[in-house]
Amino acid sequence: MKTKAFKYLKPVLLVLLMVNLAACEVAIDGFYDDDHIGGGYYNKSRELCSRTWVRYYYNIDGYYCRQEIDFYLDRRGIDYIRVQYPNGRISEYEYRFVWNWENPAQSSLCMVYAPDDVSHLDEVRIWGNQLTGYLDGWNNYVIYNGR
Repeated sequence: MKTKAFKYLKPVLLVLLMVNLAACEVAIDGFYDDDHIGGGYYNKSRELCSRTWVRYYYNIDGYYCRQEIDFYLDRRGIDYIRVQYPNGRISEYEYRFVWNWENPAQSSLCMVYAPDDVSHLDEVRIWGNQLTGYLDGWNNYVIYNGR
């Protein structure tokens, strides 16, 4: 009787073990954002989130603009744009987004404003008090200064 019980116990335990292993989830997406990878790994997230990044530019219509971007360690951010028109009128816009590093070198940022509104900052460099990169294409090199 004991042998019959043990004979069926082994396959049952094997099936339970397989079901438990199949239920485990391995999170690969969070690798680039892990602040505790250790060793000689350099994490740009803290530096990116340490200040407000500001740039001044003229938009496609020729209006003077000021953009401020804040990145937060919880992977959220705020993009504030102030447009100054020739007649003195000023418009202000505030956009919220979530962000993530796109590669292990942390040289490419993805900012998702809405499902169909995604922005990329490639070749990200943070040196001193400047954040630089190509915003949404290789023909739009931007320089943000920290404030």
